[in-house]
Amino acid sequence: MTVEIVSCFPDCPCSCGDMGHEFDRVAQQELRVPLKLRDLCSQKVGWYSERSLDSSGVTGWGLGKRSGLYFLWYKNGYCDRHDLFHMRALYVGKGAFSARLRNHWASKDTSEQLLIYFTYVELPNRIAKYVEQLLLDIYKFPLNSAENRGTANLCAYLAQRDVD
Repeated sequence: MTVEIVSCFPDCPCSCGDMGHEFDRVAQQELRVPLKLRDLCSQKVGWYSERSLDSSGVTGWGLGKRSGLYFLWYKNGYCDRHDLFHMRALYVGKGAFSARLRNHWASKDTSEQLLIYFTYVELPNRIAKYVEQLLLDIYKFPLNSAENRGTANLCAYLAQRDVD
């Protein structure tokens, strides 16, 4: 039986919920305990407004001194067939969440997106470093400048409860 994957978004070849095959394949080969891209992208969700709209920055999320891997996203559409928001990745990084996100809020130009979502997952530094590099090798992140050789778009799909 052949399953046809139909794109839910005209400007993106992906389909709701279908993601990370290349990442998952490489992680399966190279890691003793493989990670799934879907799990990395949807662990914990927060957001902040572009600095021209809100001067508070990234506050109130209780990130403390936690660290690991994080992504910056913007909403690229809504699929009413699957009741999911289509999110495009802008940036991947690792480190102390609170400090890094405050820095991005202050320095990254997100004036076109206005509202930036972030997802994060706590990981040991060595694992976060490996995963970040693997993602940069596979996907293009418009706000990453160093070591970003990837060519594919990274998209995620979040429910309304995740983006409220």
